[in-house]
Amino acid sequence: MNFKSIFLCACLAAIPAMAGKIVTYTATSKISQEEANNSAIAGVAKQVKSKISATQKQTKFEDIYNGESTLGETYRANNTVKSNVVLKGVKVVPVKMEKGKGFKATATLDMDEFTADLRFRLNSIKQDIANLEKSSRQAFNDRIYINAVNDHAEALEKVNEYNFYLAQLADVYPIDDSYRLQHSLPEIEKALVERLSRLTFETTASNIEIGKPEMPSWDILVKDSIGPVPSFPLVARQSRTLAERRTQDDGVATFNLRNVNFEKGPYVIIVEPNLPYELLRKTGMVNAFELPYKVLRSRCEVNLQCSMPSNICMAIENALSKKSIFATDDTSNPQLKVDVSASVRNKLGKLASYDVSISIKGAAAGADFFSMSKGAGKNEVDATLSAIKKTDFSPLQKQLEPYCGK
Repeated sequence: MNFKSIFLCACLAAIPAMAGKIVTYTATSKISQEEANNSAIAGVAKQVKSKISATQKQTKFEDIYNGESTLGETYRANNTVKSNVVLKGVKVVPVKMEKGKGFKATATLDMDEFTADLRFRLNSIKQDIANLEKSSRQAFNDRIYINAVNDHAEALEKVNEYNFYLAQLADVYPIDDSYRLQHSLPEIEKALVERLSRLTFETTASNIEIGKPEMPSWDILVKDSIGPVPSFPLVARQSRTLAERRTQDDGVATFNLRNVNFEKGPYVIIVEPNLPYELLRKTGMVNAFELPYKVLRSRCEVNLQCSMPSNICMAIENALSKKSIFATDDTSNPQLKVDVSASVRNKLGKLASYDVSISIKGAAAGADFFSMSKGAGKNEVDATLSAIKKTDFSPLQKQLEPYCGK
């Protein structure tokens, strides 16, 4: 058997044309009118800088089988248009061909119509930027700095949005100076940084002492080089945000803080402008103002009744003293009865884990404290001592407040 094939390739004819903002492309096909239409659309897409992956191949072949030659022709076409631009408005017109000469089509795209939505969006964004710039500058002049900062930040976001859509338009449409974005946002930011960096914060509060996690009300005055600053945002913090306020027309904001650090420090309130961190950093207003305070704990003396081993009773006394609850022998002080019990949870080698319950009750002082903790040790006593160290006696301290505060 003698068999061989000879392949000859020829590309299809395709005629592109571009005049002004009208993009046209004419393509032919020997397969079908649909193939000609698709080829024309692909040609238009290629001209508007779309990503095109197109393969068009016509193959002629000669088969020689047992000495006899057979001529044949095949056509394979694969037009895959992968574009970051949706070709809206492309018009395809079939072109009449002589019978047997194949198929032809012309695709036309009006770039003005195609990009109308995108250009309208750009114009709208440009106007938004101009309006925000104007309002930011006016708020700056009125010394309503929070509005100036917010409008400036929103305008910057609009600038990024504008540049994003402009890059899309530039891929498919000629860009001239009319698309140049002009604004003075950097100048506004510079003016804000200069003005805000000169702010001062004053308070008449001093030597604040608290006996519970609440502070008496205190004021803070915010001033710039002109005078008191109205509607200025402030935030009071410790390890968390405690309160947010805005100054009144006289530049004063009043804070009534609750849940401040009491059991452990730091015993200081941080006040700073409630503005973006990057702006605080540039103006040096991070931790702009600090207000320290002192914690005064009432000494609460009780008569502790504990029949447990001495080391356990001593551990209870030490733990209570850290909450300003002190055991005395004075029987005139309210009696608190202590009960401690432990039960084995599990054992691992020489160590054992226990569930330890602690009960402290005293009707005269209004105390009814109960806690369940886990403790581990070589024996029950060691495990009980471990559990006592973990126990939080704050609820008992709170129960005794009415008595200790007398």
